[in-house]
Amino acid sequence: MRPALIWMFTIGIVLGAWSASQGQNLVFTPTSRHQVGHTPQAIVAGDFNQDGRLDVVTVNSTSDDVSVLLGNGNGTFRAAVSFGVGKMPMFVAAEDLTGDGRLDLAVALSGSDRIRILKGRGNGLFDPIGSFPSGKGTTFLTVHDLNGDGKLDIVAANSGRFGYYPPFSISVLLNDGTGHMVGPMVYETEGRNGMFPTGVFVDDFTADGKPDLAISWSQSSWRTPNGLISLLVNQGDGRFAVGRTVQAGKTLSAITGADVNQDGRTDLIATSLFTDSVNILLQEASGEFSPLDPIPVGFSPVAVQVGDLNEDGQLDIIVTNRDSSSVSTLLGNGHGEFRSAGHFGVGETPSGLIVKDFDQDGLLDLATADSSSNGVSVLLNGRVLLPLPSLSADALVFELGGHEPRAGRRTLRVSNVGLGALKVFTVHVRGQDSHLFSLTSNRCEGATLRTGDFCTIDIAFSAPSPGKYTAEMTIVDNANGGPRSIILQGVRRG
Repeated sequence: MRPALIWMFTIGIVLGAWSASQGQNLVFTPTSRHQVGHTPQAIVAGDFNQDGRLDVVTVNSTSDDVSVLLGNGNGTFRAAVSFGVGKMPMFVAAEDLTGDGRLDLAVALSGSDRIRILKGRGNGLFDPIGSFPSGKGTTFLTVHDLNGDGKLDIVAANSGRFGYYPPFSISVLLNDGTGHMVGPMVYETEGRNGMFPTGVFVDDFTADGKPDLAISWSQSSWRTPNGLISLLVNQGDGRFAVGRTVQAGKTLSAITGADVNQDGRTDLIATSLFTDSVNILLQEASGEFSPLDPIPVGFSPVAVQVGDLNEDGQLDIIVTNRDSSSVSTLLGNGHGEFRSAGHFGVGETPSGLIVKDFDQDGLLDLATADSSSNGVSVLLNGRVLLPLPSLSADALVFELGGHEPRAGRRTLRVSNVGLGALKVFTVHVRGQDSHLFSLTSNRCEGATLRTGDFCTIDIAFSAPSPGKYTAEMTIVDNANGGPRSIILQGVRRG
């Protein structure tokens, strides 16, 4: 039986095993899942520490924080670092909002009806710029230069947390160039028969060189399903006028757009929770949209992206399915026609989706934010071999006698028990007593270990006086979940 409210969080069933999954001519290799904060709702990718590798960020609605996972460049990520951001974050976008060449974050805070801007330092850390009023229960935002001044602005969908707290609206916040947002200018305040906005796609639909807005709408109850797409036409100064309405299916949960039939016009793609399908609307020369037959996907699709997954030069469609805990892939033929290339299991109750080349092999990979399992799932395109480090110890203990100022050395062995090459980038000793522990031999830093290979690190301890001393040795590598930490404990007896 369907739940009474379509946006109720439910526990999904994982449809795929943690081995290479194949659907027709597509193969994806899952990596180990990455833990983030509680109930991640959205995910975005970007090079946040400017090392040439893609990182990811999630917003986590019940822990009120943001999680940053720095990428290793091979499709694996270091352990998440999380920091508080505000009440009930539901969406995040990453763009350079301050014009300094570094990626910043815009976070929709549904619990406080505001958008918070975080300025990127360029090292994976962020500083708050401020929070700005947006509208009731903001659950989606997108970033674009709306008034042609070269500064990136924000469009927010204020759904009242998916239909619970009206009034619903669309708001536009203009950037002053420093990341401070002016506004909001509010649209669609009259209501559309109880429907609420779920997403916004920005494109020039009127061929006048100005970006317009296509907005997906949904109904909160299964008893009265409804849905449509409305257009807001840009007036040239960041202000919009209400345009045409497009019937595009019921309970629309997400929207994007692309030229899927190669006629030079942007088409619209929306997901329908009521029919568990993707709806494609081809844009005609007149500017009208013609719907195609809905394409079935998994249960309760909530996110949609496009990209060329199989390198045939044609755009494909990828959908995240909340209630079947999967992603569906649809391969396009360039004429607006798509065929299913399979469903691939991810974590429980995925809510967000990104399509990027995480392992730098030229193929687009997938990542989802999994709400019920508090994690991120990554599916690498193709059969990918991943490294897996094994350490001979997670702690090393040194003991000195009363007249012995220096202990014998201890050796840590790092082995690669995975199938991909393990690269060790750096080895550091940190902590208040780090000066008492020395690396007398470090054969691991800079090493590349093939399957079955190992390297060693020799550590010595010295203490000027009796006492207990501790430090931490950190190993940074290209495998999931790093950096690795080894506790160093030294004791000199009196």
